[in-house]
Amino acid sequence: MNLESLFLYFAIGGGVVLLWQLVMMIFGGDDGGFDDAPGIDPGGDDAGVSDASGFWFFEMISLRTLAAAATFFGLVGGAANATGASAGVSLALAGLAGYGAMYAVYWAFKQIFRFETQGNEDVYNAIGQTAEVYIPIAESNRRAGKVQLTMQGRTVEYQALTDSDHPLATGSKVLVMDVVSNDTVKVAPLRINAP
Repeated sequence: MNLESLFLYFAIGGGVVLLWQLVMMIFGGDDGGFDDAPGIDPGGDDAGVSDASGFWFFEMISLRTLAAAATFFGLVGGAANATGASAGVSLALAGLAGYGAMYAVYWAFKQIFRFETQGNEDVYNAIGQTAEVYIPIAESNRRAGKVQLTMQGRTVEYQALTDSDHPLATGSKVLVMDVVSNDTVKVAPLRINAP
């Protein structure tokens, strides 16, 4: 596959996902079943999980941010390639544009969700709730993952750490034990008693 085709596939693939989400939000009232905004920070505090996990990049990952990154990677890379730039320069510019688009979408949705939820969603209401692991959680508080749960009538997503000696895989059921920060909770594997 040549570089021109690579950029074209990224631009088309990311653009189709972004367009689908836009159409579903306009006509369906939601985003067509895709994920919530990344890095929801219900308390409006920027402390976030980066201090707790040391790996803030996972906070930005969502289908929206990845689609934006792919689209701009393809568009800018294709434009640079069309002007006769070398492969290295084209890839570097495409990578910077993709990362910039990912961060811009992450930041914009974080601000929107902070505004929507400020004052009516309390992370402490998550304590004692059952959640499902969305992004794997490393053992012994080594690295945060993400969990989803239903709280106050809506699905919310939080960064999550665990004291467990074993990592918690995607799809695992967990119990929220404590609050670490405004967007991070401490979870433990859910023990299901046999009948």
